[in-house]
Amino acid sequence: MTYMHCVVQGCKITIFNKPIGVTFHNCPTSHEMRNKWLHALRNKCAVLDWSKSRICSKHFEHKYFDAQRKLKENAIPTLFPLNKLLRPNELSSKFKVDKLLTKVSQSELMNDIRNSINKIKEPANFDNMVTEDLQCKADASKEAQLWLIIKKQENLNSRLLEAVEQNKKHSEVLQKNMDDTRSSKKSMDQNIETYKYIVKCLQEKLATLEEQIEILTAVESR
Repeated sequence: MTYMHCVVQGCKITIFNKPIGVTFHNCPTSHEMRNKWLHALRNKCAVLDWSKSRICSKHFEHKYFDAQRKLKENAIPTLFPLNKLLRPNELSSKFKVDKLLTKVSQSELMNDIRNSINKIKEPANFDNMVTEDLQCKADASKEAQLWLIIKKQENLNSRLLEAVEQNKKHSEVLQKNMDDTRSSKKSMDQNIETYKYIVKCLQEKLATLEEQIEILTAVESR
């Protein structure tokens, strides 16, 4: 499952943990700005997809935002964490993995993850290695740290799946309400046409009665 995250190497900002005020921004569309971004992001991104990649606002200077905190068209990312930049061989390696992952279907990827997780056994006394704020203790083994990440991911996946199911149910309810509304409107339109026909018939009958009254009145006057 893909999710929005900042593509700058070393930046850990994602849609799930972004601080208040931090925003994600699309890549530019003009060739001129893309060339400037490529120069600024050289060795700072493993993959840069113009249509999908996002960069968070932490990498742009304040001068590149307007009063509404919208990114200006001439904005260029210039702020980067002081971490080791990617070497060319690391770039090619990461690009290769990302490229291979795009060729795998979601179901195949999920099955592969499940099989890999099934091969990992939960460490003994795992609960004793985790603090109340869901962090591994200082003396926790690497296996325990990995298992905690797996447990967190499983819990997150369950929540996401539950949210998807809820959204699906809400969509079905909304669709049913829309269908009922259309049906009610159609029935109402039919009733209106029926009432119009009845009124027309009554008007014609009234006109006939008025003619008959005029005739009777004329006869009586003679």
